[in-house]
Amino acid sequence: MKKLSFFILGIGITLASCSQESGSISGSWATPMEDQPQHQSGFTLKDEGTAAAINLGDKRYDKWEKFGDRLILYGTYQDSSKGTNFIDTLKIVSVNDSTMVLKVTGGKEITYTKTTAPDKLISDFEHYDCFTYIAKKDTAFLHINTVNNIVTGDLEYKLFEKDRNKGTVRGKMSGDTLLADYVFSSEGHESVREIVLIKKGSDLIEGFGDVSEKNGKLSFLDRSKINFKKGLSFKKINCP
Repeated sequence: MKKLSFFILGIGITLASCSQESGSISGSWATPMEDQPQHQSGFTLKDEGTAAAINLGDKRYDKWEKFGDRLILYGTYQDSSKGTNFIDTLKIVSVNDSTMVLKVTGGKEITYTKTTAPDKLISDFEHYDCFTYIAKKDTAFLHINTVNNIVTGDLEYKLFEKDRNKGTVRGKMSGDTLLADYVFSSEGHESVREIVLIKKGSDLIEGFGDVSEKNGKLSFLDRSKINFKKGLSFKKINCP
């Protein structure tokens, strides 16, 4: 009878440890970003099985599971109206109270550190994006940084049989619309032109319309009449 009692007790301890296995890696985990080491990205694993992304752009995590040494993260990409589902499967190489090493597809190992303040990691986060326009003999390149909807960057046009111009962009994202001033130099002369681009999926389309000059700046007469159908379509690319 005593042997049976010990046997049942052993099963109970084993089941209890299994039920708490997911909780052993719960919490918020972050690692320095490759292109922005001053910032961190990662995820939050909650005890009830839900999850959240930290500084992963359009990537959103919804829930997580742990099977043996595998961490399974379920989520959606928010870069479209419907969203696209995805699953990330990561191998847990090692884990303790403060660090966790995960192996991603391709064999690369990433070390995550546990944090108690994931919200503070998101402040002043910069998004680096690059776009290019190519049509016959015309090209253009746009590189922007976005911090709290404030946009800065560089823009260069190389249009066939037109003056090449290159300059800086500074403005603000308002919903899916970028309103900015383009300060550029062409043939040694500096000019300022208002530009408006709208997001279409992951790309940007520059609109055109009637403009007027005031105090050395070209501005649209009526933003509601800007034509985007015949605008320049900037395709998103990996930044060089």
